[in-house]
Amino acid sequence: MGNEALSLFHDMQNTEGIVPDSLTYTSILLACSHSGLVEDGLKYFKSMQKDFGLEPRIEHYTCLVDLLGRAGRLDLALETTLDFPEKIQGRMWAPFLSACKKHRNDELGELAARKLLEFSTGSTGNYVLMANLYTSQGKWKEAAETRRLMDDRGLAKEPGWSQVEICDSGDR
Repeated sequence: MGNEALSLFHDMQNTEGIVPDSLTYTSILLACSHSGLVEDGLKYFKSMQKDFGLEPRIEHYTCLVDLLGRAGRLDLALETTLDFPEKIQGRMWAPFLSACKKHRNDELGELAARKLLEFSTGSTGNYVLMANLYTSQGKWKEAAETRRLMDDRGLAKEPGWSQVEICDSGDR
């Protein structure tokens, strides 16, 4: 997926009159993040400002934290997050927490969880993410406390659903 997106991006750049915008760069950074193309993602992040004069927005920095975090570069992801004023950090803690859970860094994960709740008290997903972190660590008391906080604040997890399509068996 990532290499395909980068190929399309290069084709777009080589087409006269088409200039990438902020949304294009968000898509490229997401593609790099989800495909493990860390160095490419960093290159494009720098390019948006240097080559096209686009000031990175909060969504670009959030993608950067996700990119670094998925690759296990939690130190740089944390540094990127902490470089921002606290009111902007709120959106960056969720991808950081997911990365901490993925890479089993409990200490940074708990920091991220505390910060996440501090900045976004009304987001059900953040509480669920935090409770899941505690559950994965076997910290059942903390997970239950997080769920209790959700209840106290009137937050409820929306039930999810899945749909599975089974190949036709040939009977018609």
